[in-house]
Amino acid sequence: MDKKLDRRSLLIGAGAATVATAAAAFNPEPVLAAGKRRVPLDFSDDKDNVRAYAKLVGTVEDGQVHYWYRGTIFGVTPDATMAMIGFTGLLKMIWKNLGNGSFHYRNYDLGYFTEPNSDVRIEEFTNPFTGKVNRPIDIKGGPFDVVIAPRQYEWTRSGDDIWFAEAKHFRFQNKLAPEDWPLASTGETLNMLYLDGFHGKVSDLEDPDIVSAPADLGIHHVNPWYPFFLMGQQPGVNYWHGRGKKIVDESDVSPEVLAYANEKIPDFINSGPPWVSRTDSYLDYKTHRKPVLD
Repeated sequence: MDKKLDRRSLLIGAGAATVATAAAAFNPEPVLAAGKRRVPLDFSDDKDNVRAYAKLVGTVEDGQVHYWYRGTIFGVTPDATMAMIGFTGLLKMIWKNLGNGSFHYRNYDLGYFTEPNSDVRIEEFTNPFTGKVNRPIDIKGGPFDVVIAPRQYEWTRSGDDIWFAEAKHFRFQNKLAPEDWPLASTGETLNMLYLDGFHGKVSDLEDPDIVSAPADLGIHHVNPWYPFFLMGQQPGVNYWHGRGKKIVDESDVSPEVLAYANEKIPDFINSGPPWVSRTDSYLDYKTHRKPVLD
């Protein structure tokens, strides 16, 4: 298989940034660099602002974008903070330009758990808070659909570097009822904070020949205890911290993650939608595990 990704499957690009009241700072005169024309973005304009978001996070043309990521899940209680387990995987985003400055993308997440700072999948580990052996369940999430329309997103900029991050709060009923899943469930309701950030270059966002800018990913999630930690309603939360990048070719992905993804979904990166029915980690846990009572 060709290591270089098909351009129809992966469109390349860069960049992320902060607001916008100083239009002059965000709108330098067009310059010729390496024979290329630069088209300034007006971040105070809703359409330009959202186009920058699409170009940095995904693509302004119809196509697929993929991210490789890796990080660590920490446990935070009133008494201690400890690293619990590592995580790694691939994020597939299928983008569509809806016209009139709006975009739609569909997310799929495929990954697994590791020792911290490793790419090797593990079957079990010792929970540092309980001293008990836990068995992780692999990461499989999506499809999740998002539509973005012209509006003002907040950006942070320093020179040619630009960042974007958006806090997303989720509150929904837990699929694992505490009376049936006393150790896997943290309660009737799940309350989560996702703060994923993207970093790139303004010059890439203003390059008309780039439809999907190179981007680095920052992962910051605060969640209730994940089910397989079997910590029930003990005080505390999980903090997920990780890094990733929009991939250009398969060399950007660790061999372990690439092999895992292709085993689960042949040619995962160049394939179309990897599955149809929506799933998430809680539904997957409920489907494949039985309640642990003590």
